[in-house]
Amino acid sequence: MTVTAAVALVATACASAPAATSGGVQNAVPSASQTAIANAIAVANAPFVGSVKNKKYFPANCHTVKLIKSADQVGFASMADAEQAGFSKDIYSTDCKY
Repeated sequence: MTVTAAVALVATACASAPAATSGGVQNAVPSASQTAIANAIAVANAPFVGSVKNKKYFPANCHTVKLIKSADQVGFASMADAEQAGFSKDIYSTDCKY
């Protein structure tokens, strides 16, 4: 094999290999929940707010929302949007009116 052929082979292999993300995990196609979270609305305008740490969502006027760090909050336009993103109601929050 000539040097030119070897370089062409390496270039072809590198070009056809999928890119890896940090940590060596490949995420070429986002999952449905990642897409839904990416399409989330601003928390300030959201009627429902979710916690990305525990995957629970709450009505925006619920006291529990104040306990979620702002970096961990994600806003949703509806309960259906939150559930589509993989979040669920927190059945233990007694002050939340869904």
